Formats: sequence, structure tokens, C-alpha cells
Amino acid sequence: MEETGKRRLVIALAFVVGLVYFFVCATPLPRELGMEPVWSKKIDVASGELPAMPGYAGKGAGTVHSFRLGSVFGYFDEGGKDIVSATVPFNVAVSDDAYIVYDREPASLTIKAPDGRVAARISEVGYPFFGGGRTFVMHPGQTSVAEIGKDGRAIWSRDFSSIVTAFDARPDLALFGLMDGRLVGIAPDGTVLIDFAPGGSRIEGIYGCAVSPDGLMAAAICGLDKQRLVVLEKRSAAYRVAWHRWLESDFRRPVSMSFTEDGAHLLYESPSGLGIYGTGSRTETSVSSKALSGIGLSSPARGIILAVEGSGPQKNLLCASAGGKRLFSLPFSGEASFASISADAVFLGASSADGSARLLRLDFKEE
Repeated sequence: MEETGKRRLVIALAFVVGLVYFFVCATPLPRELGMEPVWSKKIDVASGELPAMPGYAGKGAGTVHSFRLGSVFGYFDEGGKDIVSATVPFNVAVSDDAYIVYDREPASLTIKAPDGRVAARISEVGYPFFGGGRTFVMHPGQTSVAEIGKDGRAIWSRDFSSIVTAFDARPDLALFGLMDGRLVGIAPDGTVLIDFAPGGSRIEGIYGCAVSPDGLMAAAICGLDKQRLVVLEKRSAAYRVAWHRWLESDFRRPVSMSFTEDGAHLLYESPSGLGIYGTGSRTETSVSSKALSGIGLSSPARGIILAVEGSGPQKNLLCASAGGKRLFSLPFSGEASFASISADAVFLGASSADGSARLLRLDFKEE
């Protein structure tokens, strides 16, 4: 009888301890991240000039997104209510706040806002491009670049030692990679902040480069036989090598690479998929993947990275963790593709061989 009472007491005590642990100490199971379609819209391409985008609230407002799908470009709003598009006669430089349509031999360039307003007429002759909220013109020959101000005039112009082969920019630093293996970083006022040749390879050359959002880090994939990843960090008044590693790649073409929006990781294309370098820990991991069509989308608040994989019409939107875990992939078809990201959604575009194109909004969800 006494033994039975002790057994009941032990069981009751175990139940109470378990109950306390459940409410006080237990860690909830992680919720699975997924995506759900919100809207899908066909892109009706206008003939002639791009129609004015309704609802454009001005530079930096963030309500309007730009897109480029092969020979089609335009703008859309996050709700999918308004989409404007046009075909490109030769080429176009396009950002969320401006676009410049130009010919094979551009004699004059005009910067237009999404609502059709002429923002400026550029005085320089060459091929325009945007980066980091800044406007540039590559002069014929690809060895000279000018940055363009709001009035259309050159803020600065610089001649390089060889052809420009790679580029990335943020508000505080524009980075140019050259065929002769040099990295040149330029401030908004034209001051040269980086002039560095990584060296060490039999054949020099910069095949990809990237700048962190705060402009304090720069990275490049450089050289052939062997190829190397180099990361520079700004220390005091100068940029110094913080990390470098010989790679297994032997890319002889432009290589995709970019920093995540929080600057915590550098993403780069590798033969096995997506390489991920942690800027704080200075460690690397990777996500096995098919051929990457584009990288660079990230959601720091959710700790995820998005990339488009696949070199043919059959592609996937790959979602991975910053730690290198493949979370899920979303298959889609498109000869040309486009993807952008906001705090809560991903916008995906694809065009088919018959010339039709669609835009899709996918919202993050946790289950």
C-alpha cells in the first residue's frame, strides 16, 4: 500500500515537472517558410514610347518597381493594379526611378522618370547605366566612364588603364573591374578610394565585383589559372584585403556576385551553385544548385536568400537560408526572367518564346 502511494506521488511529480517545462522552458518548433501567389498579370506591351506610370510618387518612394524581360521593359505597382511596358529599339538603362532608352550609336541621351517627365538631358556621349542610385555613362571604347549629375552634366570623368569588365555601385562607392586585373573604386565626388591589383594568377582580369550596402566592403572574382575570390574592407582611410581564397572555378565570362542588403553575406556564383561568404565570421558555405541565372535577392529580416537557377526556359526560384540550407524551390517557365523582392513579397516575371510575358506577386507565409 505504501509502495503504491510512493509510485503515485512520483507519477504526479513527474506530471507537474513536465507541465512546468512545457509552459516555461520548451522551445516552439520552427515554422516552415513558404510562398503563396497573390496576383498574376499579363504584360500588354505598348508600341512606341513607354506610357506614363500612374501613381509614381517620386524618387525613393518605393511604391513602383521596374522590370526588364528581354526586349520588354517597364514599371508596375505592388498591388498589380498598374503595369506599363514598351519594347526596346536597341537597349535601355532602367531603375525604379528612371530610364534611358538609347540607340546602337547614341548621339543624345534623355533621362525620364516613370511618369514620363524628362528629368535631364545628358551632355556626355556613350552608353548609360545605373547603380546605387547613381547614373553613369560608358564612353565608346569601354575605357572611360563619367558619373552624371541631376542636371545631366558630368560630375567627374575618368580614363582607365584597360577595358571595364565588371561593375557594381552603392551610394558611397562605385567599383569598376578592369581587364588588366585592377579594381578601381570611386566616390561620388570623383575621388579614387580603391586602386588595387589582386594579382597572383597567370592571366589577370576581373570577372565580377560587388560593393556592400554601406560601401565599406568590396569583393571581386579575379584571374585565370588560378581564379580567386578577394574581399576588401575599409580600415581607417584605406581598403585592405580581409579575405582571399583560390577557387575551383575557371569562369571566362562575367560572374554574378552581390552582397545581401544587410551586408552580412557575400553571394557569388560557383561551379557547384551558390557560394556564401559570411562577412562577420569570415567563413564560407554553399548551396548546391543548377546553373544560376541571377543572384542577389535577400530578405535580412527573414534570413533568406533567393536566386534564379536554370539556363534554359525551365527555371526555378531558389530559396535558401544564409547558412547554406536549401529551403524550397518554385519552378516556372521563361526564356527571360526577372525577380525583385520587398519586405513581404517577391515579384517574378517571365517571358515565353512567343513574346508573351507575365508578372507574378508571391507573398511569404509561415506554416
